[in-house]
Parts: sequence; C-alpha cells; structure tokens
Amino acid sequence: MPSWENDLKVKIRATVETEIFLTHDGEPATICVISGKPNVTPGTKMKRNVSFYSRLLSLVALILSCRGGEVAFAADAGQTAAASPSSSVRFRPLTTGAPSVRVTGGSRGTGDSSITLDVLAPDEIGVTTQEQPSLFWYQSKPADAKFELTLLQDNKVKPVLQVLVERSTKAGIQRLKLSEHGAKLTPGVEYQWVVALVTDPDNRSSDLVASGVIKRVEPAADLKGKIAKATPASLAGVYAEAGIWYDALAVLSDQIEAQPENKSLRETRSDLLRQVGLKAAAASEGALTKN
Repeated sequence: MPSWENDLKVKIRATVETEIFLTHDGEPATICVISGKPNVTPGTKMKRNVSFYSRLLSLVALILSCRGGEVAFAADAGQTAAASPSSSVRFRPLTTGAPSVRVTGGSRGTGDSSITLDVLAPDEIGVTTQEQPSLFWYQSKPADAKFELTLLQDNKVKPVLQVLVERSTKAGIQRLKLSEHGAKLTPGVEYQWVVALVTDPDNRSSDLVASGVIKRVEPAADLKGKIAKATPASLAGVYAEAGIWYDALAVLSDQIEAQPENKSLRETRSDLLRQVGLKAAAASEGALTKN
C-alpha cells in the first residue's frame, strides 16, 4: 500500500485543513473537513500530526474499500468533475463464459485493397430493451461490391428483414435503424443479423460476411429506475453496466451524431468497442480523435 505520508499535502495558514471527497458508484457520498490549529513547528511534532491524519485517512479508505468506494483528495476534485464519460462506460455482459456467437468478417484482399468488415456486437448474445433497436457495423473502406444486411429469427427460414445496397460506398461505423424498415423484435427471441459484401453474385461463397446475435429483454424494475434518473451523459454507462450492449452503443452514437466534433464521445465509443475485442473499429474511431 502506498504511504499516505508521501501523498498527503497539509496546507498551513490560519488552520490546517484536509478535505476528503468520498464517492460511491461514481456519486458523491460524504465530504469530511478536518481542521486544527497550526500550533506545531517543523520536525517531530509536525510528523506526528501528519501521522495522525495518515491513520485517519487509512481508516476511511479501509471502510470505503468494503463498500466499493473511492477516495479522492481535494486537489483532485476538479479532475474528477471534469472526467470524460469514458470513465463510467464499462460493459459488463449479462453472463460470463457464454459461448461465442459473433462471426468476424475479418479482411479480404491484400495491401491497400484489403477490406475489413465487422458487426459491432459483443462476442456473446447481445441484448437490447428496444422493440426497434439500431444495428451497427464497421467497414474499413468503400467497396466495389453490393452490400446486404439480413435479420433472421431463430428457427425461421424467411428473413425478418433484408436490405440490399447496390454499391457499398461508405466506410467507417455505419448504422441501420429497424424503425426505418418496420422490423420489430419480440422479447426473449434470438435473432441473427448478418452483413455481407457481395463481390460475385454468382459465387456467394466469396462473400465477406460478419454476423452477431441480438435478443430483446424486458428491463428489470431497478434498471428502469436508473434509466429514468440518468442524465444524457450517464445513460450509456447505465446501459453498459447492466449488460445492455445495443442500447449503450446507440446512446453514444446518438450523441456523436448530435455532436460530431466531440472527441471525448468518440474516445468513449472507441473504448467501448475495444472492451469487446472490436480492435479495427476501435482503432478507426480513435484515429478520428487525433485529427
């Protein structure tokens, strides 16, 4: 454990004040201000006084560690308040150790002609609370090929939705809103969604394909409460913490569309993508913040 004596800064004026900011789950919990007369002189007495504060701070830290809290000194308070949303957007899957269902398209071609295609979905089944959520994918560069997106319900042959684009001229992170196509998800049902670049319509085995699985769930009562109380800046973090991947990504993307020059938002989305192993999309998004 690092020495509190090395980190503690005691400011001596009319009084000796050390402010301790306590937080729990990212929200302020308690503020303690400890004051005393500066009737001490440098040397042994001062060290004894600092030692007193050190022991007190150690006790506070021990108590908070049992609650999953944090300790921040007054000197760091401004940095905490100005922290970017990325510090609170941490994706926690609903289940751990679930089987992998995401199919990564990978890359096709060599050198400058290489194209990467990925669905922006977690490795396991991704969930949403929305009847008509958005689906996101990443394409590294424009392609002289047809684009196809297909939404398939589990154990059904006929697609719920199939979108065809004659030429895939867009690059980067892309989005399709099911609300714009009349497609709806039934709660508790798993749907596979597939994106493909069709380079040769007569030989579909040459397609560059990526896919993921999405399932609509009903939010629990406590999650509904958190969503209702969330601010626009914290809403993506609420969804991510609850394991609601598609909604967290959609909230961030809505904010980016509204503020395309906001680098902090793009850094947050890049970090979220990196958390589920989508390195190419994360790197592309991160590069936009360097311009």
